[in-house]
Amino acid sequence: MKKTQVHVVVISLFIHLAASRVEDVVVDAPAYRGDWAFMKTTVQISNRLSGGLTLILHCKSKNNDLGVQTLAPDSSWSFDFRPNIFGTTLFFCRFMWDQEAHSFDIYDDYRDGVRKGNPCIDCTWNIDQNKPCRFNQKTNLFDLCYDWNK
Repeated sequence: MKKTQVHVVVISLFIHLAASRVEDVVVDAPAYRGDWAFMKTTVQISNRLSGGLTLILHCKSKNNDLGVQTLAPDSSWSFDFRPNIFGTTLFFCRFMWDQEAHSFDIYDDYRDGVRKGNPCIDCTWNIDQNKPCRFNQKTNLFDLCYDWNK
């Protein structure tokens, strides 16, 4: 009986370690387009602030800090990653301009994952003063808009 319990613990630890390493991030690289299990998601963020303002952003996940990025007006920055197999991948960003700062979950597997109602493999976001808006592949518009995190 004790030998079986040890095996269960070892297997559980192995699964936990493997799952914690699933999230693989590559900044400014093209996504692989193949089998879903190996597919990467691309997040692209564009500065659409009015008044010619520069957007400063800092994105990270639990395991990856993507560093501070500075986007000139109408410019973009992107990163690629493989969502984890448990559907819990989360990337969040801090956005700063002028005298304002806001946070937003730029990729939330619960909202954006391939198993959801309006998933994104290529998640393209416009950031303006009001709120972040994601490109909707069903309507070909940036009409998936969300409030800033509280």
